[in-house]
Amino acid sequence: MTNPPPERTLTYAVDLTPEDVRSLEAFLNAQLGRVSEEVGETGETSFAMRSLLILVCDSAGFLHQLLTAERPKPWQRAAIVREWQRLRSTAFDFNHCDGYDYERWWKQIRHYDATDEAAEQERIRHLATLYPWTDDEADQGKED
Repeated sequence: MTNPPPERTLTYAVDLTPEDVRSLEAFLNAQLGRVSEEVGETGETSFAMRSLLILVCDSAGFLHQLLTAERPKPWQRAAIVREWQRLRSTAFDFNHCDGYDYERWWKQIRHYDATDEAAEQERIRHLATLYPWTDDEADQGKED
């Protein structure tokens, strides 16, 4: 019996690879570079495009550094999720363009791994027991 091929869809940030970051950065640079050429080299829009290209480069570079941590600390885990989401959401509006990887970039990643996800769900359940909603509160604002 053989194992099925691993699913390419990203669920957790722990599954990110340096290649994921490189390919998303390259896609963004190509799309933003194309738009920059159309905008030209002068004017406010060109300044904004250059700034965006710098942000993409900085974010990808920081993410590359974070991915080298063998056992990321909690702040690094959160930063990995945040930086990936920053790059992914920047690319989202270009999802109609050739080269957009729907399997890897479409789904939003909210947690570093399953343990982080379970911990967040437990915090939510705990808060719900501390501050339970009553039926009256849930119905507030509804018209009869």
